[in-house]
Amino acid sequence: MQTSDISAASRTDIAAASSQDASTSGSGDFKTFLTLLTAQMRNQDPLKPMDSTEFVAQLASFSSVEQQIETNGKLDDLLDLFTNSPTANLTEWLGKEVRHAGAASFDGSPVEIDTTIHPSADGARLVVRDDNAEIVHTQNFDPSSDMVTWDGTTQGTATAPTGRYTFEIESYADGNLLEVKPGSVFDLVTEVRLEQGETILLFEGGTTLLAEDANAVRMHQS
Repeated sequence: MQTSDISAASRTDIAAASSQDASTSGSGDFKTFLTLLTAQMRNQDPLKPMDSTEFVAQLASFSSVEQQIETNGKLDDLLDLFTNSPTANLTEWLGKEVRHAGAASFDGSPVEIDTTIHPSADGARLVVRDDNAEIVHTQNFDPSSDMVTWDGTTQGTATAPTGRYTFEIESYADGNLLEVKPGSVFDLVTEVRLEQGETILLFEGGTTLLAEDANAVRMHQS
């Protein structure tokens, strides 16, 4: 009997094993390889045994398959680690601008300030302060508006220099001040931290915001 002359029963066993093991990736190929090699050795011609060189080659293939399965397993573990890690999505905030009650950078382009006006107000005023908390500009605006724009105008004749500015929204009724609230502006996220299971966004001026409190996000406008 030649090496290739495997009995019908053996062929049936191999086919069944192949069909069953093919349902699982990697591990199925590994088991099928073992089944085929074992069947080949069991059914070889005793007078013409399998050549040792061929046997070594098949063992080498066996080792290669085993190593590939182990490598795939490790890659799956790494992928699972990065995918399910609580820090996996932190970098998605970097490079984004998030609206929050804090400072914003002025570089010559107008700054949009989101406003919250007292419901009883009949007048509203924007107050712009520099890094030293000094007032550089004030302007009245319609209290029914939910946004006001500052174009860099100052109380003097010059345009405000590049820098960080904060914004206050004052609500008035019959000329009387009702309340003062910070204006919300878009600012660049420079750092993201995970603290006690919560994602914390940090901005250029050191202001922080819980990621879950962010209500507006946009790409950084350079």
